Amino acid sequence: MASCSGYNGLKSDDGEMSFYRKDALSVVTFKIVYNQEAYKKKHFLEFKPTMAHQIFGESESVFGYRSLSIALYFLHNSCNCYVDVKSSGRISSLYKADNIMENMNSWLPENFTTDERKFLELLDKEKHDLVFGSILAEFKDTKTNQLFREKQVHATYKITLCDVNDESFKDFHRRFETFIVWYIDGANFIDLEDERWLIFYVYEEIIDPETKRSYITPVGFCSVYKFFAYPSNIRPRISQFFILPSHQRRGIGKMLYGTVMNKLRDMPEVVDVTVEEPTTTFQRMRDLDDCLSIHHALKDTKVYTITSSPKKIYEVMRKYKICKKQCQRIYDILLGSETSKKNEEYRNYLNSIKKRISADAERESRGSKRLCNVEGLTLKMEHTDKNGLIEAEYKKYVDDIEQSIISFKKYKK
Repeated sequence: MASCSGYNGLKSDDGEMSFYRKDALSVVTFKIVYNQEAYKKKHFLEFKPTMAHQIFGESESVFGYRSLSIALYFLHNSCNCYVDVKSSGRISSLYKADNIMENMNSWLPENFTTDERKFLELLDKEKHDLVFGSILAEFKDTKTNQLFREKQVHATYKITLCDVNDESFKDFHRRFETFIVWYIDGANFIDLEDERWLIFYVYEEIIDPETKRSYITPVGFCSVYKFFAYPSNIRPRISQFFILPSHQRRGIGKMLYGTVMNKLRDMPEVVDVTVEEPTTTFQRMRDLDDCLSIHHALKDTKVYTITSSPKKIYEVMRKYKICKKQCQRIYDILLGSETSKKNEEYRNYLNSIKKRISADAERESRGSKRLCNVEGLTLKMEHTDKNGLIEAEYKKYVDDIEQSIISFKKYKK
């Protein structure tokens, strides 16, 4: 991991040194470039990173420069990159300034350039409408596109399934996936030589109202790994899920997730779908999409959450290839949305959740005790400590699904 140690030993309140210590999240800016005219007018799609510890160390700071700016320019379709680092001064040679390019080098697209002239040559040759993969879904943005906000232009989004054997696609993906290290904690680049990967992309298409030229831009992707499931099936796991910050909160992530799930459900060899360490934001989106899918499926089959047996509801969910843990969560959300907080049913609903969490904890505890006995160890846990942990887990879970219940009630029909 890159480390910035140039100011080790300096006092944090040293006024002089503070001029040379910069917050990486403030000085780094991403700029998406569409054409020569936009570049000359400095008309870019701009956004900031949300993390930089993998690049600049845990402090997420850069030391040794005054008035520092780090601009990462990306061509909108190919994602070819130009890095422009500027500062008004560098610290005295008595101190070691961070080597910015050395820290960033392994996290930037291969063949990036620091030569503006070379970047402009690449811009001249840029293909503006290249799309990788076969199109699975299309939808229109209901919000005005931010590049042509004044002209009320609405983008069309296309979701594709890409061919991981296509060398041109591999080169492109290796460039685009460099974004994730700035937004996903502990992000790693995948091995594209492993054919068990499925990669879905979202492309934005906008038409310039004056030139009528089409600009197609990749704005997000989802990578899925096909794990083996006995005897001859697969259990796909969603590994990476990323939408450019400039395109978040537009419903794109929900459409991508829904399209990915529909494609995986259509694959007869798929048992169910899991997710690798979902973030809170992703889990909310996942809950909403899964709940809406199951809600409509239950209505179509005349299976009702309140009056039908849990077994029947789970049978419907399994047909949608939702994994066991998520099935339980969806059941709790659906049932919670139908239960009034003002009556005894809601207390019974909460008690059933607490009993399940307690039973799960008891099973895990028995397993731990067996393990300790085998190893000749003893496991001691005070009864009050155990109850406290169960209570904390219960409250956390109920608070968590409550947000998904609110969201589901808002969108269900």
